[in-house]
Amino acid sequence: MSDGDTYEIPLQDQMVFGAGIKRKRVKFVPSSSSSTIQSTPSASSAKSISDLYLSLVLPKDSPAREITPAGNSIHPGDSEVCKVCKLPLSTDPEAIKDAVDSADISNPTSFTKPRPHEASLAHQMCLNHSHPPSHVDRNRKGFTYLSSYGWDPDSRLGLGASGQGIQFPIKTRPKDDKLGIGVVLPKEGEIIKKVKIQKLDAGKVRKMHENDKRKGEKLREMFYRSDDIERYLGGG
Repeated sequence: MSDGDTYEIPLQDQMVFGAGIKRKRVKFVPSSSSSTIQSTPSASSAKSISDLYLSLVLPKDSPAREITPAGNSIHPGDSEVCKVCKLPLSTDPEAIKDAVDSADISNPTSFTKPRPHEASLAHQMCLNHSHPPSHVDRNRKGFTYLSSYGWDPDSRLGLGASGQGIQFPIKTRPKDDKLGIGVVLPKEGEIIKKVKIQKLDAGKVRKMHENDKRKGEKLREMFYRSDDIERYLGGG
C-alpha cells in the first residue's frame, strides 16, 4: 500500500459502511376491485357445495336450514332450562350486560361478578336437603317401644300407620303443688270476692230440715226397695 492510500481520518470519525448509498423506493401494488370480485365465487361455490350435501343427507320433506356462522348459532332469546328448578339459566350475554349497566360507575365496589345459577335461592330450595337427626333420647323406654313397632324419628313423620300423628313427644312439666286435677288457682294480685253468708230464720231452717229429711227417705226407698217384696205385700 502506498502512502497516498493511507487514511488520515480517525476511526471514530469515519462514516458507516453504505452510508452514502441511495436506495430506490419500493412501490407496492395497491389493492384493486378485481381482487374482491375474484374472491366472491369461492364463497358462493362453498355455499353451493354445502347446500348439495344437505340436500343429500337430510330428508326431502324437512325444510332447508340456513347455515349461520359459529358466533351467531346461539340466539339471544333462547336460554337453557335448569333440570332441577325448571328455570331458565341467566348466563346469557344480555344478563351480564344488564348487570354491568346497572352497576354504579362512580362506586367501583358496587359492581359484582355475575352469580352462578346454582347459587340462586330458587335453585337451592329445589335441592334435596339433609335434615339433622331427631333429638329424642334413644335410651328412653318409650322410644324402644315405638321403634319396635317400626317408628323412625329421623323420617320426620308422625305416629300412626300413615304418619298423621304427632312428631314430637309432649313436654312434661313438674307439678310442685298438692292440689287436685282441675283446680285453678287465682292469679297473683287478683281480688277474690267473699261470699256473703246468708242468714236464715227459724222458719227457713225448719223448712230446709224437712226437705233434707224427705230427700233422705226417698233415697233409702230407691236403694232398699225390692220389687218382689212390693208384689208380695200387694203394694204394686
